[in-house]
Amino acid sequence: MRDIRLYVDLPLASGELIELPEQTARHAVTVLRLKTGDLVTLFNGEGGEYSASIHALQRRQVQLLIGEHLPVNRESALHTRLVQALGKGERTEWAIRKAVELGVTEIVPLATERTQVKTSSQKSDQRERRWHSLIVAACEQSGRTRLPVIRPIASFENWVSAERDGERIILDPRADQGLSVNRKVTEVELLVGPEGGFSDQEYEFACQNNYQPASLGPRILRTETAPVAALAILQVQAG
Repeated sequence: MRDIRLYVDLPLASGELIELPEQTARHAVTVLRLKTGDLVTLFNGEGGEYSASIHALQRRQVQLLIGEHLPVNRESALHTRLVQALGKGERTEWAIRKAVELGVTEIVPLATERTQVKTSSQKSDQRERRWHSLIVAACEQSGRTRLPVIRPIASFENWVSAERDGERIILDPRADQGLSVNRKVTEVELLVGPEGGFSDQEYEFACQNNYQPASLGPRILRTETAPVAALAILQVQAG
């Protein structure tokens, strides 16, 4: 039996009836083919999840009866911040989806010297809405109960020079040291470059701002592959 999980940006409480937002309701009826009496799992990003059943439905209207609260926690103890240079086409979207599946806590899209993506205000707003929907879908699929934070597109210099807690790592295939963190570390930031990598000036600036170079091996990974490999390594090391 399939386990259908739905994110709802609403307060949830056992015994209450709620109505799904129209877009979610349409997806539940036309894509998931849910019917009256079907069981689903709800979460609202505040931790834990709820069992629920379809109480009534129409094409654009679905009413759910909320059951018991399930205090599950599938979040990593390691706070991971992915600072990902913007990539062309669907590369950034793919990286975001996979990073969420791998437990990333925070995502920062980054504009760099070699960024080949337009970053106008209108385009950025459209992308951010799209990215949020990808995060929701990835959380539904992977069983997460809290939504990672995605920041507005940041400029390289402003982001890298700002003070933040945690260990800072810049991925670089030329680095002598492989990616590794001490188990006592609770917060890690990964800086991932665009197609063609960071410029020499950007690389030096990052190192001057306490980013430690780390390698994922001798092979050159694509900009969307590197964060997936790095996050998988960190999650295994974190236990």
